Amino acid sequence: MGKDLFWAITGGGASSFGVVLAYKIKLVRVPAKVTVFNVHRTLEQNATEIVYRYQHVAHKLPKVIFIRLTMMVMNITGGNKKTINASFMSLFLGDSETLVSLMNKRFPELGLKKKDCNEMSFVQSYIKWTNYALGTNTT
Repeated sequence: MGKDLFWAITGGGASSFGVVLAYKIKLVRVPAKVTVFNVHRTLEQNATEIVYRYQHVAHKLPKVIFIRLTMMVMNITGGNKKTINASFMSLFLGDSETLVSLMNKRFPELGLKKKDCNEMSFVQSYIKWTNYALGTNTT
C-alpha cells in the first residue's frame, strides 16, 4: 500500500469498504453569533410532505446552513397511539432574522418562525448539537 493511502472505511459488509486517498479541509470564518433551531413535526402536522420537500431542498441551501433530519416513533397519548416525529435541526452562520427569511423563501413548508431560533456563540451551538442543555459550562 502506498504512502498516500490513509485508511479504509468499512462499508456494508465484511468484504465491502472504501479507501480514502486524499481529503481537503476548507476553513471558514465563523461569526460571533450563529443561529440554531430544532423544529419538530408529527404526521398530524404534515410531516410526510415536509420530509418529502426536505429531500428536494436541503442540498440546494446555501453552504452557511447545515440542516439535519432525524425521525423517531413517539407515543402521543400515554397509551398505545403512536406517531412519527420528524425533527429538523439546523445551524446557520448568521442571525435569526436572515435565517427565517431565507428558510421561508426556500423551505416554507417547514414554517420556521423567529421564536424557534436561538442565537448563540459557535461553542454553545456545539453543545446544543450534542444534546446537552443550553447553559452547560464550556470551560
